[in-house]
Amino acid sequence: MSRQAGWIAIAALVIVLPIHGRADSRSVWWTGPCLAAADTADDVVDAAVLLLTQSTQVDRRGTHNLLLKAIRHLNDPATKPLFEYLANAEHPGLKIHGILGLAEVSPDSRVDLALIAQIEDPLVQSTIITAAMDAELLDHDQAKQMLQWDGLAQEVKVLVAIRLIEAGEFSDTAMLHSALTGAKKLGGTALAALLLVQLDDPAGLAHLRNVIDASEDSQRDTVRGMLLQTALKHEFSRISPWALEIARNPDSDPALALLAMRTALRFGEPGAADLWQTRFGAAADSPASRARLALTALHLAPWLEPGLFEVISQDDDPMLKVIGKAGTQIATGSDGAGDAACALLEFGHPMINAWALSYASDHAAEFDAQIILLGLVLAYEHSPQRGKARRLDEAVQAAEALYKRSPDAAIKLLRPMLADPATDRLVVQAILLGLIRSREAGAFDVVDKLVSQLNSLDAQGLALLLLARTDRPMDEKQMQDLSMYARGGGRLEDSLRIQASWLYLKRIGRTQQALDRALGKTTP
Repeated sequence: MSRQAGWIAIAALVIVLPIHGRADSRSVWWTGPCLAAADTADDVVDAAVLLLTQSTQVDRRGTHNLLLKAIRHLNDPATKPLFEYLANAEHPGLKIHGILGLAEVSPDSRVDLALIAQIEDPLVQSTIITAAMDAELLDHDQAKQMLQWDGLAQEVKVLVAIRLIEAGEFSDTAMLHSALTGAKKLGGTALAALLLVQLDDPAGLAHLRNVIDASEDSQRDTVRGMLLQTALKHEFSRISPWALEIARNPDSDPALALLAMRTALRFGEPGAADLWQTRFGAAADSPASRARLALTALHLAPWLEPGLFEVISQDDDPMLKVIGKAGTQIATGSDGAGDAACALLEFGHPMINAWALSYASDHAAEFDAQIILLGLVLAYEHSPQRGKARRLDEAVQAAEALYKRSPDAAIKLLRPMLADPATDRLVVQAILLGLIRSREAGAFDVVDKLVSQLNSLDAQGLALLLLARTDRPMDEKQMQDLSMYARGGGRLEDSLRIQASWLYLKRIGRTQQALDRALGKTTP
């Protein structure tokens, strides 16, 4: 039995027992020896001030973005002064971080509409609103209030309407009709048309056919692809007849046609399954085309009829045979869906692994999700050298998804791997980084009492960062080590190092001092 098969077998036993940076093969989180400098709180303050100052200064490498995302990741109300400062910045990128950061640390986790109202640039407004709604920082009542603002750009109103229509709380077709003619760009009129289609207003489909499809704008296909992606994301099912028209049109760009077919299939448009079967049969001499069509069907398996996968199961390609089996199991709701999905991971195909992560996170039954995510964590050790960097990133995402979906299962499944000295050290680090990305203080439970047993100093440092995010006490040695990492020991990446320095200073009560200096309120 392979090592991966062994772990999955263990998973089958323990899952049912309930209990109460880019990674690559060079270990980019840790790239050098530890420092031997004296442990002083003043040094950590200095290090934090430097990093906080860098976070407020825009550079072409995007360092400020990485640092600000890391600070926001902590979700600490004590960072409020920093985000207040950024919310009033001139640079739009800093302003966006500031407004979103303030929302994340506010007691009600809601964006401040007054700050959005002060912004004159519709693009910046749109970016903040979209991000806030994605993160559930803007509720429907706030969205309705924004639609009443005088002077709010038409394209911004359309973006707000998307979420309200998705929730069944919008019916103002007059506003959307106005946007059909008032929007300045093709994409703005197209989104308004999409929403009218979803509201069953015939003007929407007429606009898509007569204006968007007939446009000679160089961005036409980009806009049409955006509409299809938007419909899939928000489940705007009434777009499916138009999607099928694009998929059937022989002059359509192949990538756009495939996306259109996926949209029509997803919403059960009559004729879409027949078109898929025709295209699959016509691709007999094109393995790549058959693979793309098979993967399209696999993504949609929860909504498709099982019979569609029969032709895939009969293909001569070994990978497609397994896709056909997995699709059938998922479409029928079989108990074997998780095992079939895990069998696909053996091929190491990046698109299959991306599907597996999405399926396990959003659609799979609890047991199936856990063994699929565990399989993704384990895939690194068995992948060819050229694919190891990608597999390691997938392991990080899988560990994060596993903890978010089931903390108890994460403890049962990941803890033995962390304790096993034979587990590849980079896999251990990937698991720990995934736990850090989960943003949950309880994630430390996965590694509790194992820190000193971890098989590398790198892993021990990441585990220490997990501990520092909890309210558990830290002993003198742990505080010394945290101070070392904050000051650059081990050359921890800056996005994690700024968290280490902040968490250290919070434990000794000096975060405000660092903020005051970084924001120019005091001198060293």
